Amino acid sequence: MLETVLAVAAPLVFLVRLVPQPLRLARTGVDDGVSPMAAFNQLLSEGAWLTYGLIQSSISIWLVSAVALFPSGVQALLLVRRSRTIDLLGAAAFGAAIVAAWSVGWLGAVLGASVLVTTGPQVIEALRSDDLSGIAPATWWISLADAALWGALGWVTDDAALVGYWAVLTVCAVTVLARLTWTGRRSM
Repeated sequence: MLETVLAVAAPLVFLVRLVPQPLRLARTGVDDGVSPMAAFNQLLSEGAWLTYGLIQSSISIWLVSAVALFPSGVQALLLVRRSRTIDLLGAAAFGAAIVAAWSVGWLGAVLGASVLVTTGPQVIEALRSDDLSGIAPATWWISLADAALWGALGWVTDDAALVGYWAVLTVCAVTVLARLTWTGRRSM
């Protein structure tokens, strides 16, 4: 019973997590402190997860990934004008890693570690920037719930990849939230 509840709740919360940032970008037009590379990598990751789900004939994977393409795509499009060469090179490297992994049958392994390349660049941007006014804090608060649900599912099903997802996403979310708090207090 618990496994079923977690297996339904985790993907739903994941999808909700993807909504606040593109909404904030579209509503305010402010993108200060938001990482284009993270957005581009997220879009690539969703496309790769969709492919993986289709290959594995897993409706739960490809359906969630197909839905996730929309908010991820909107966010990436809203950040194109802010992107630098390094953002494009980072995304290209991740895309090449996905293709290489797929060609040798390791797509699942690369996707299991994709949380590092979809959230890591945002953490770096948040640590480097003094103006984080474009970041949607709700994204990172929801990330904590997202991580907790996937981590709990990992503990229940003895899935180390999901427990790893919990650990990485939790550290990233706490880091971004702490930085938002720090920069918010300094600007007062």
